[in-house]
Amino acid sequence: MEPILDAAARAAVGEAMRRVADAEIRPRFRALADHHVHLKGPGDYVTEADLEAERALTPLLREILDVPVVGEEATAADPSVVDVLATEGTAWTVDPVDGTANFVEGSDTYAVMVGLVEGGVPVGGWILQPEFGRMFEALQGVGAFLDGRSLAAGVERSRGDDARAAWEGKEPRGAVSVRYAADGVREGLLAAEPELGGYEDLRMCAGFDYADLVTQQVGFLVYTRAKPWDHVPGAAIAAEAGFTVGRLDGSGYRPAVEVGAPLLAARTDRWESIREVLARNLGL
Repeated sequence: MEPILDAAARAAVGEAMRRVADAEIRPRFRALADHHVHLKGPGDYVTEADLEAERALTPLLREILDVPVVGEEATAADPSVVDVLATEGTAWTVDPVDGTANFVEGSDTYAVMVGLVEGGVPVGGWILQPEFGRMFEALQGVGAFLDGRSLAAGVERSRGDDARAAWEGKEPRGAVSVRYAADGVREGLLAAEPELGGYEDLRMCAGFDYADLVTQQVGFLVYTRAKPWDHVPGAAIAAEAGFTVGRLDGSGYRPAVEVGAPLLAARTDRWESIREVLARNLGL
């Protein structure tokens, strides 16, 4: 079966993301006026950069593949936009500025993310880290790449751009956030921590969390929220790089389902053993 996008189309997605980041996002980084920042909910920011970047990127993606675009900000304005992900059709997902709170605070840990869903499952992902110039991308059946270099679990363990990590035979710690977890879930995750060797904090930017996972800076990720624009790109990249993303109750990851058991992303050969520890402590 032929990939849904050819090589030229895959490259065009990355080019569009870089162009929009340079035109709409990076000029506003550390230059936002107060009236350019708003709260959609507790701790949930939207900025002029989010809005303008999504407006610019949406038609560019439809020029590459003319299917619906499920953008974070479009969905905030019209929640029915996301319904297309529950169909057997094809759709883009867009997170114009992932890690908006970081962006507002002046942290360079933010990303631009595009995903591609077909038949209700992630099949493509692109993650651009604008302030670092790094692009992670993948398409089902083609592979996963970092700046054009193939990514495969266990092959590359880089910290930063050129330094090698010293692992001393140990698996890196997982990254988990309990900030948004319900009380019972929070208690279960914390109870499992000693058995799993301790946790790092998530970066509050899925575009960096999934990058840390596929370059094995962290051993696994656990999320208690699963917005599609946050997870479709990373799930697609992870799958092509030898990782598994799924629910702790044993079900797979479906972008149309935002609530349910926490989401676990881990190297495929470790996914089930980690899931068993977490599920036992959560009573799943």
